Amino acid sequence: MRVGILLYDGIEELDFVGVWEVLRKAKQLHPALNLSVITRASKESIQCALGLTVLAHEVKRDLSDLDLLVVPGGPGRKGVIADRGAIDGIAEFGKTKPVASVCTGALILQAAGLLSGRRATTHFLSRQELTEANVVTDRVVVDGRVITAGGVSASIDLGLKILEMNFGRELADEVAARIEYVAVPGKPATI
Repeated sequence: MRVGILLYDGIEELDFVGVWEVLRKAKQLHPALNLSVITRASKESIQCALGLTVLAHEVKRDLSDLDLLVVPGGPGRKGVIADRGAIDGIAEFGKTKPVASVCTGALILQAAGLLSGRRATTHFLSRQELTEANVVTDRVVVDGRVITAGGVSASIDLGLKILEMNFGRELADEVAARIEYVAVPGKPATI
């Protein structure tokens, strides 16, 4: 399984790092696991929302070699939404393969026409912008091939849900324990 995480200028750091950490930790714990995680962007160096600069693993727009695309959010999402080529690529990918979003990345999926009539969630301050989806307040929502995760820290929950759906609950729980992830103090994370 090859997971690509879309990077772009103005991306919220934790939106992509949380899911990346969870998936990479699973591979670290189980090197034979059929999972690779890469970051994909249309340019090498990305300036994130809070000032972090990162380098993409791969610089290309074509998404066809991926099995799952993760689209994080952030203030830079407006630039992605305005980029017809990017939106068309995401739309084409999502016609046949699973897509996921973190936070306001759901607005990018909406612009690509992938949320129409689906249950979805996003950051609580942006829910009113999800005009084509049936908006719910759940932390992670799975509706067919589309998975959406609420706010910024829900990136971790999304990673755990991806593991559970593709490799089983036991691996998701193992990773949650290894990174000491507890969603509510005193209670194990629920995914």
